[in-house]
Amino acid sequence: MLLLSIPKSTQKIFWSCKPSTLDSQKHKEYIVHQVLQHGDLEDYRWLKEQYSRQEIKDIFISKPRPTYQSQTFNFIKNFLLKISQSLPKERYVKSSL
Repeated sequence: MLLLSIPKSTQKIFWSCKPSTLDSQKHKEYIVHQVLQHGDLEDYRWLKEQYSRQEIKDIFISKPRPTYQSQTFNFIKNFLLKISQSLPKERYVKSSL
């Protein structure tokens, strides 16, 4: 078990759990998506200290979650992670019902 040391300013995005219990390997997918979806650039810098850019990209591509807003998905894909391949938007973007 590898517990993370999460800065206080970043803990706010892990509202569905107790941040001090997050395991860097066991909860990697959750951590990456929470930071990408709800974090700011400071939170993203912290994420890159925990995981390589390639690990973050791999999780985003191979473990999509349909919880992103369209603008957020586009920003992450095109600017933050610089993913040039086509990704099925419906696997990432939540429907607006």
